[in-house]
Amino acid sequence: MELYIRKVTIFDGELVDDFAREHYALKETVQAGDCSLILGKTYEEYESFYDWFKEEEKLDQEENLKKGQVGCTTYLVLTKEDDELIALLDMRHSLNFKNGSVYGHIGIDIRPTKRNKGYYKEILKLSVELARELNMEKLIIACDYTNIPSKKGIEHVFGNKYQTIPVEGTYYLVYEKDLRKKG
Repeated sequence: MELYIRKVTIFDGELVDDFAREHYALKETVQAGDCSLILGKTYEEYESFYDWFKEEEKLDQEENLKKGQVGCTTYLVLTKEDDELIALLDMRHSLNFKNGSVYGHIGIDIRPTKRNKGYYKEILKLSVELARELNMEKLIIACDYTNIPSKKGIEHVFGNKYQTIPVEGTYYLVYEKDLRKKG
């Protein structure tokens, strides 16, 4: 199934709330799309979609950033066929936040019912295209060393060269892609 990405808009409340409910049914939090690394607040901690969206919009426009915060844009990853929301994608504008050089530019949260279906690799490819459109010279992504599905997906797009870096009681595998080169 072909995917595309677009920025989240004020009209996406129903889509994002439905995405979040699927996570909550499994006792999960929404891991991307809330820029929680930047704001320190998850989707469920907001009063409403609107409140969350206003914070996302400020991050996207780099409005009133506090020390240790960076701009971040949230995208919806949708199917071209029927606009089904598959994932949320965060693209952090820089790495100038706590452990940014480890956590990287990209945050992806795939809808629980759509995991393990090959979407992750496709989303990573779209992320690389997006980063090139944004004139980024390199793209950094990481995963916990125990997250084998993410490791395999990342290596499919970024190659198998990585650094192992300890952060907050675990180890992260940090991958870098030079965007000045094609491929």
